[in-house]
Amino acid sequence: MSDAGHTQLTWNLMTDDAITAADREALAEFVRTSSRLTQGAVVKRFEGAWSRWLGCKYSVYVNSGSSANLLIVRALSDPYLKETWVTQACTWATTVSPIMQFANLQLCDISLENFSPDLKNLEHIFKTQKPKFLLLTHLLGFVALSDPLLELCDKYGVVLVEDCCEAHGAEFGGKKVGTHGLASSFSFYYGHHMTTIEGGMICTDDEKLYHELLQLRSHGMLRTLPQKFRSEHQVDNVDPSFTFLRDGFNVRNTDFHAVLGLRQLSRLDDCIAHRNKNYETFVDELDPTKYKVDFIKDGCSNFALPIFVKNANTEAAKEKMRELNIEYRPCVAGNLYQHPFMEAVNQFRFDKNAQEAHQKCMYVGNHKDVTPQMVKILCEALNSL
Repeated sequence: MSDAGHTQLTWNLMTDDAITAADREALAEFVRTSSRLTQGAVVKRFEGAWSRWLGCKYSVYVNSGSSANLLIVRALSDPYLKETWVTQACTWATTVSPIMQFANLQLCDISLENFSPDLKNLEHIFKTQKPKFLLLTHLLGFVALSDPLLELCDKYGVVLVEDCCEAHGAEFGGKKVGTHGLASSFSFYYGHHMTTIEGGMICTDDEKLYHELLQLRSHGMLRTLPQKFRSEHQVDNVDPSFTFLRDGFNVRNTDFHAVLGLRQLSRLDDCIAHRNKNYETFVDELDPTKYKVDFIKDGCSNFALPIFVKNANTEAAKEKMRELNIEYRPCVAGNLYQHPFMEAVNQFRFDKNAQEAHQKCMYVGNHKDVTPQMVKILCEALNSL
């Protein structure tokens, strides 16, 4: 028992065995029997399976969700024009970093209902900054899309791109998030809904963009394109096996990791259902006078349980979790304006709600080891403050 009289828990941010014994055996067997471990046929199978699950035409498997964002921004940005991209002031550092490298960044304040862009602030930015792209982050598995947001994008001619790294399987308008914009990114980091240890996916229905992403993934090489499209780009004085059509990176992933991805994908829907059950228990049990529980949860695919303090002491809530041996983190990066790397960005500052989240919101992990009973113990402890 803890000093407060509550059962002490072992509640880590991430499960220790997201990769099961059967997964490990399958990986070992692949290493023992395969003549190729790097990107090859299994990566293609994983990309196809992911496209079918998500509901998109094309998927490109890369080495992280951060690299997925990097390739999307580079593929869509003209570094000479320095077009403006907008995203939330509360998101992850490598969501905004590629924009800082290849375009102009403008952060938008968030809505405290689901961490989406505050629509009044967003329209002001659309009017005054005239951005070309909105990189919309679905934070903590909440759906950041709405009909008014899509109407604003249409009204001002802003192209939608989705960061779904924390929102696998979340839905809006009868479709999964990641299928509503020109492109989308997903992360398969160890603590996410499914894992390939490290890894990420880029998804799109646009064939031309798909071809750009294939080149960017692998050094900008001609031979990364589908065979039937190569002849139109070949040049006489360069060997086609090493012809570089554009600048590029090396952010490929491997067949080894794709083996794991195919196995994890088969369990993803059950994982999402488990996480959402824990989240329902969380909002049912937490005291709404002390903590914010009225998030817009329609279509949610919960990534983590947000503890947003209203009329309780934030430091006391953190101390309570330490007593119970519950690992926690800030609400992702909190307010990005507070971080040193943002000092290099010249932009208008919109962060009233992001600052409130920065000061009052944290989260605990939600994964297969977390049970509704554990969630009830957490809520009882927090409610006692």
